[in-house]
Amino acid sequence: MSELIDSLDENQRTVALALVGPVRVLAGAGSGKTRAITHRIAHGVETGVYTAEKVLALSFTVKAAGEMRARLGALGVDGVACRTFHSAAMRQLAHFWPDLIGGDLPKIVSSKAPTLKRAAGRLNFRASDEQLRGIAAEIEWRKVRLLSMDQYVDALSTRPLPSGITTDRAVDLITLYEEIKDEQRNLDFDDALIATLGMLNSEKWVADRVHEQFRFFVVDEYQDVSPVQRALLDAWRGKHSEVCVVGDPNQTIFGFAGASDEHLLAFESEFPGATTVELDRNYRSTPEIVRFANSLVPQSPLQLVSARESGPAPRGLLSATDDDEATAVATAIRDEIAQGTNPADIAVLYRINSQSIVFEQVLGNAGIPFRVRGLRFFEEPTVIRALVLVRGRLQTDPAANARDTMELILRENLGWLSKPPANPVDRHAWNVRSALAEIATALPPSSTVVELAADLKHRADNEDEPSVSAVTLSTVHNAKGLEWDTVFVVGMSEGMFPLSYAVGDTPMLEERRLAYVACTRARYALTLSWAERSRRSGPVRTRSRFIPESLPVTDTRTPGETSGVTPPDGR
Repeated sequence: MSELIDSLDENQRTVALALVGPVRVLAGAGSGKTRAITHRIAHGVETGVYTAEKVLALSFTVKAAGEMRARLGALGVDGVACRTFHSAAMRQLAHFWPDLIGGDLPKIVSSKAPTLKRAAGRLNFRASDEQLRGIAAEIEWRKVRLLSMDQYVDALSTRPLPSGITTDRAVDLITLYEEIKDEQRNLDFDDALIATLGMLNSEKWVADRVHEQFRFFVVDEYQDVSPVQRALLDAWRGKHSEVCVVGDPNQTIFGFAGASDEHLLAFESEFPGATTVELDRNYRSTPEIVRFANSLVPQSPLQLVSARESGPAPRGLLSATDDDEATAVATAIRDEIAQGTNPADIAVLYRINSQSIVFEQVLGNAGIPFRVRGLRFFEEPTVIRALVLVRGRLQTDPAANARDTMELILRENLGWLSKPPANPVDRHAWNVRSALAEIATALPPSSTVVELAADLKHRADNEDEPSVSAVTLSTVHNAKGLEWDTVFVVGMSEGMFPLSYAVGDTPMLEERRLAYVACTRARYALTLSWAERSRRSGPVRTRSRFIPESLPVTDTRTPGETSGVTPPDGR
């Protein structure tokens, strides 16, 4: 048997050998799904079942697509199209647009805000930024579900709108937004999928060309597929049933973006005779963390089994106020770092973005380096400026040494020093600059600016971010797909996690899955933290329903701070 197959565990091997027909892989967190599907593609190419150029491997992030491409390259397979839904759609639109419409493809606008502001102005409506963000979300909600304006209006009878926005106002804003966008000959991000779908459905010759180009399909994170993405996948594959979908129903956490595990769970009924394989061995987390994560989704069809050695049991951390909670977490992080844990291997996860503020303040005051996840590394202002300077040097002195050039740019243009600053507020910028220096240092000593510029472009295109030696602060949504040795899940009280507006079975199930995703980010140590009150005089909170009575809890409150409510561990 091929070395490609021998290196896999039993279930991963089953995936890799299932080369034909519809295949569904139920892959739990940390179960090696990317390994399984890339080895499957490589094995298919090696045995002649696949032609690399006829495989379309779809993912939901540029980073995930880049990782698949890199892994296939390491297995000796080149030519597979590893793309996001949007990038695949955009390539096809750009290719066929001149013949179908004429001229170049319209500009794809990255933000709806400027057009929405113009629409509000024409309507003499002074909309706040928050209201415009809410309407932008409504536009996306409608489009990913492929709803006409009439269907959207019907749905508004049960759908809450941003504060201060009536149904008529929302419809007027959205309608005028589309008109202005058409006047400017622009498309938004959602239009790329819809336009590609319309092109394939209305132009048989285009569909025939695409069906000839791609014969085999792999879709990662299938539980995140929206209605428009599912329709596009069907248009791409035509009558072909050579499709392998990979997903985890326990990680369906993007319902607001139209994601539903329905497509994953109903796969066998939609594709009779489909093969289903479960990847339930978790190679990331200790048995203690895996057991706790399983308890969060007791009705799940997929229960994980840890393949790692035992570690410490998950624990709780109870504080009097939000400020005290941040201080207690910072103290625990400082102890971890003192014991040798790299700050980059520690994360603080929370439900909503605003929760990060107090942790930024406390960690900064404690001198603990941190990085707030959300702004990508290559979107950092410092990094953007450095890239511009590297491109400038590429034009003037392409043969210059890469390491010397980067150090010169960092020191003379960006004020970087080799030692970290004393002021914790400046630590994040220093970490980013240091990461740029490490990128150059990782290149061979004789590398020139040409190689440096190419490496930076490749990293940026594939969202291959360097490791920054800092604690990560992140929402749970932004943390999906990542992992750390030590994870603190904070704000674990009713009304915060789960959120107060998660009313009904479906929203509460998604909150439960969010907790599952948060906990399965941890490799070795997991702490669930919450505060009894937001401030000293605030109302008393109750512990999140996701924290069991059996969890050992460290109570950081002093006797004078307790509310008289018995701590969850009975002390």
